[in-house]
Amino acid sequence: MRIDVMRRIDRWVGNPLCRLLAPLSRLFEKRPDGDTVVLSKYLGIGSLVLTYPLVNELKGRGYRVVFLSFEANRAVLERFGADQVLAVDPASPLSFLSGTWRCIRRLRRMRPEAFLNLEFFSRYSALIGLFSGAPLRAGFHMIHLPIGRLYSHRSNFNVYEPVYANFLNIGRVAGLVESERPLEDYIRPFGRFFDGLPAPELEVPYIVINTETSQSDAHLREWPTERWCHLVDALARAFPGRKLVLDGTQRSHATADAIQAAVRGGPFVDMVGENSILELAALISGADLVITVDSAPAHLSAFARTPTVVLYGPDTPRLFGYRLAWVRTLFKGLFCSPCLAIYDAKESVLDCRDNQCMKQITVAEVVAAAEDLLSGAGGA
Repeated sequence: MRIDVMRRIDRWVGNPLCRLLAPLSRLFEKRPDGDTVVLSKYLGIGSLVLTYPLVNELKGRGYRVVFLSFEANRAVLERFGADQVLAVDPASPLSFLSGTWRCIRRLRRMRPEAFLNLEFFSRYSALIGLFSGAPLRAGFHMIHLPIGRLYSHRSNFNVYEPVYANFLNIGRVAGLVESERPLEDYIRPFGRFFDGLPAPELEVPYIVINTETSQSDAHLREWPTERWCHLVDALARAFPGRKLVLDGTQRSHATADAIQAAVRGGPFVDMVGENSILELAALISGADLVITVDSAPAHLSAFARTPTVVLYGPDTPRLFGYRLAWVRTLFKGLFCSPCLAIYDAKESVLDCRDNQCMKQITVAEVVAAAEDLLSGAGGA
């Protein structure tokens, strides 16, 4: 199923179910006596990476961490150090419903102490938390949404704090996490994520370029194709000793073809559609530099301590960005930007057909940020 379809079902079916089943939440309110904590997060590899500080804190306090997510995320989550991953396959309504039923049955047998819903106001995930039987249930709450009625502990989503800190706060209000450390303290142990990954077959220094972003709002997040073509040409001249590696899924082929036609040879390597998420992580961790729009590679690169240039437009680096020495953020901060609302399933609050927030980022600015990082100013 497409993400936008799942979001609409979550809204129109989930709201009445949350209101109907809210009285049941009191039946499960008792003193927790186990050591198993379930974390529920389905959408966005980048957001999953940002849950790692919470995972790290829970593991440090001796909890058994079980992650509930989509099947496609299993390979990433298993490297987080989670003790178990329960996965649902959303490929079809039947596989989604049957997978959900199996997960609920396994959660009931597991008898978890706590269920932390890390999805942004997902009714589905909150309902799974209720059905799990966990006496301690926490997640993001807003007064006009019914999901808060299913929680024993409610957390505000603070739009002025980074997402990873919001995830940590869910653990804090639930009494499972006591403190928050600087992000660098969590990035250091995250390095184990990249251990043992297959090294990319590139014998020279290289720069990874990712043009692809979320399919559901690509028209808002994407940088014009002609800019990518000019950027690759400019990078080839600025860094003649490095290969330029373009990565992405099959959806990036049109952009890759346009770049290849414009560059006509040179140090360009087209790896679009060739890498799994773990192969992409290995590619990123071995790169001299990553240039990307706001998407999963930005987060993997930041946590890999790889020098990174990220282009933001409809979303805000205040929530999803990084104040790290090895990351450069390009964000115009137009009056209409950011326009993607966490409170409304990350749908745009504007009817935008001309994403000037991205179009006003110039090739020269990207090259300047790359030169700044590769000159040693962004040392990790």
